[in-house]
Amino acid sequence: MVYRVIALVTAACLVAAVAAHALARALAGPGAPGLQVWVGALLIADAVVLYAMLERRAPVFGRLVSRGRADDPRFALSFDDGPNEPCTSQILDVLRADGVTATFFLLGENVDRHPDAVRRLVADGHELGSYTYDHGELPLKGPRAIRRAIRQGNDAIVRAAGLPPALFRAPHGFRNSWVDRIARDEGCEPVAWTIGVFDTAKLGADAIRERVRAGLSNGCILLLHDRRGTEPGADASQLVAALPGIIADVRARGFGFATVGELMAGRRRQ
Repeated sequence: MVYRVIALVTAACLVAAVAAHALARALAGPGAPGLQVWVGALLIADAVVLYAMLERRAPVFGRLVSRGRADDPRFALSFDDGPNEPCTSQILDVLRADGVTATFFLLGENVDRHPDAVRRLVADGHELGSYTYDHGELPLKGPRAIRRAIRQGNDAIVRAAGLPPALFRAPHGFRNSWVDRIARDEGCEPVAWTIGVFDTAKLGADAIRERVRAGLSNGCILLLHDRRGTEPGADASQLVAALPGIIADVRARGFGFATVGELMAGRRRQ
């Protein structure tokens, strides 16, 4: 998805540069800046726009939470793209055995496939967040399509869980100027994450655990996945195998566990 966003935004900027050059020549004649000037200026704009869209913590479209307080000795586990059976239930078994609550950012399409897993999330005391309905490319959508993607995802969660999500995370963290505002309009506070370990890349359980251990810090929001998008046959068994060790490592370093919402509440009390 990232390459598609880069290609389309860059192409739009180059088209705008050519159009601006033609308009300038029509209005000012031969004294107008050359095409290379317009291309250079629009490529700088292209870089700024891509940074704003693709960097999850970029402040260009407004700030959003990506961690708790720097002095908060708690750690939040968050899981994207689920539910995904049997992996989500296996993750819930581990969390229940270790007395840990986590935050799950759910895709509406997967919620409709596995509503019982969502009901268990609620029964076990975990926090629900929305991840849109179908993992679509939000930076390339207009406000109406963004609202539809978020609302459909929220509605699927309400149908399964009987309650709405309070948080929203954009797929891949990619945003445009409308995403955060519309998420808040739909009742969800947009959030990002502190570290991701690319657990969907099938690194092996030991590598996943080691990457988490290397990124431990106060107020950290860890990004994990119990599925990869809506693709069929998604497998999170390596994460399931790594999770007991991750929990043990977090506690061995003196951290407690919190949901993303609890870390956010701690920030508001500063």
